[in-house]
Amino acid sequence: MTTLSSSTAGAPRPAPTRDAPDHVRLGVGARVTLHPATDDFVPVILSALSAARAAAPHVTVRTDDVSTLLRGSEQDVATFVAELVAHAARVTPTGHVVATLALSRGCPGEVGCDLPPGELVRVAPVELVPSGVRASAHWALYPLGTADAMGPILAAIEAAQERGTYAGAENFATRLDGDLAEVLATVVDTWTGVGREVAHVAAHATVSVGSPSARAAR
Repeated sequence: MTTLSSSTAGAPRPAPTRDAPDHVRLGVGARVTLHPATDDFVPVILSALSAARAAAPHVTVRTDDVSTLLRGSEQDVATFVAELVAHAARVTPTGHVVATLALSRGCPGEVGCDLPPGELVRVAPVELVPSGVRASAHWALYPLGTADAMGPILAAIEAAQERGTYAGAENFATRLDGDLAEVLATVVDTWTGVGREVAHVAAHATVSVGSPSARAAR
């Protein structure tokens, strides 16, 4: 993995050119942190990163001592995260893995907030292969720089309900349950859906697989 140095971690990114790929022009990216519930966690993380790189080879991956930065198209980022978590769940001896995921599309620091008309690109829904791994998540969506934040949020919750992953409202978050692929697709597709109308949109999810608390509640 590539580690960011202190001299490059906070460096401003050069302005993208008009002929750059959509995800570059729109500042698409994510940060993910993996927490395998095992004492010997380093081999699990390294193995999962290797598997995710193989599944999504076009994603730029940079890891520091806090999290891993992902840069790529929405589909490639979703594929990377899905394989990362699914692989870690398979190889962690306890089967319990938690991942925190932050997604961002737009400004600041990546592209200008005042995008020209038509610049907000429609993104197709992601396609993720069912993993056979059941996951739960606490999910939040943040449309930024818009007077109507609740409208897009309520539409996203409705989309989760239609998808069958909505599992109820929690304090400061919405719960999602289902196959890992469906849970992650819900998070990504609602994020990109808001991005059709809002220049800067972020989403956050804490995803849990194999929790002993979930098993005890059954």
